[in-house]
Amino acid sequence: MPIAFAELPLFSSLTVEQLAIVTEGMSRVELDTGQNLFLQGDPAARFFLLLDGRLKVTQLTEDGQQFIVRIVNPGELCGFASAIGRTQFPGSAEAILPCRLLAWPRARWEPLIAAAPALAVSAIQAVGRKLDEAHTRLREMSTEDAGRRIAHLLLRLARQARPGPGPVEIPFPITRQDIADMSGNTLHTASRIMAAWEAEGILLRARRKVIIADPAGLATIAETSL
Repeated sequence: MPIAFAELPLFSSLTVEQLAIVTEGMSRVELDTGQNLFLQGDPAARFFLLLDGRLKVTQLTEDGQQFIVRIVNPGELCGFASAIGRTQFPGSAEAILPCRLLAWPRARWEPLIAAAPALAVSAIQAVGRKLDEAHTRLREMSTEDAGRRIAHLLLRLARQARPGPGPVEIPFPITRQDIADMSGNTLHTASRIMAAWEAEGILLRARRKVIIADPAGLATIAETSL
């Protein structure tokens, strides 16, 4: 690993004894783009910490519709179904970039959070972010038109990009279908709106990428009913 295990933020303050508890049963996982870490309904036999890359977590509804629950970023936990009393994964996780992860057996959750309480805090924060994002989507779908929902979504995703002058590129591949799913729109509606923004110079045309050429213009759309 390029980064020493003990230097990871979640574990940097642990003693040698605590680190020994954390590393017991630990394994490493590598995924290529498009590979699944787990599928919805699989036994929740392990939980994971993402070191590098990005994961897309999706859920399939009873009528066969798929929607994106969250994007997992480096340094975040995923697949910790055991922490919330689930025996199966409630969604699927797919690598949208090459990924490196740490993995532990389900039975190691309680010893780990006893040795490294920051793991429990991280899990609580992840659940909190998921609920907050769900509430935000519900509010936006109830009160905002399609363009504002897409603009707010792109601005949220853009916060993960490195700050700097010039255009802002969302730092992982994302399709218009993904954007439609995450903003509660149809693919036709999302494509039509984004094509119009490209024509206006707010977005730059790119395949499987979103590049915001005019963040201020997009922010204005997000706050102004179309």
